[in-house]
Amino acid sequence: MTSEPESIDGTATGLQRRDFLKVGVGFSVALTLGTAIVGCGDAPKGPAQGFAFLLPGDVELFTSLAPAMVVDLANFDEAQRKQLVREMLRIIDGTLFAMGQGSQKEVRKLLDLLAIKPLRYALTGVGAWSDAGVEKLQSFLERWRGSRFATLNAGGNVLVKLVSSSFYLQPASWPSAGYPGPLDYVFNAVNA
Repeated sequence: MTSEPESIDGTATGLQRRDFLKVGVGFSVALTLGTAIVGCGDAPKGPAQGFAFLLPGDVELFTSLAPAMVVDLANFDEAQRKQLVREMLRIIDGTLFAMGQGSQKEVRKLLDLLAIKPLRYALTGVGAWSDAGVEKLQSFLERWRGSRFATLNAGGNVLVKLVSSSFYLQPASWPSAGYPGPLDYVFNAVNA
């Protein structure tokens, strides 16, 4: 049995398939109840403009979560932050679009659940994503990641891993993480 690589703080890195499966089972039930209560007549029919997977509400969610999850964003000026967040959204969208259909469905259940305002408020304590402050979003993520309920725990982990990995994939973020970038001779050898 292979183990998942760990980061410096001891948490597993990478998106695990079982996280997506845990998300799917629990959130399927909540999503079914939520759509029965609220209805889904005004749900977006397709991805947000310029995206292949993310719906407009997903873009708002990830845009709001970015500064709560990636404290290094505060080290950049506003124009750089906006550019980094736009690139993060592009990376998240590409990652989710490239996943297998089963994983896409599980993540879609999570994102759809978080789009239903009454359920979102009940499960996260957050009304509108754009109105929630960094501390409120961090509290919600800490509660979910520390939850004894596997579904919430997996959902929180998926959100954190998607956002944080999409930031640290960008070369502009490397200095804030202390990473000098690939060695020139290695980069040239690999790309020759």
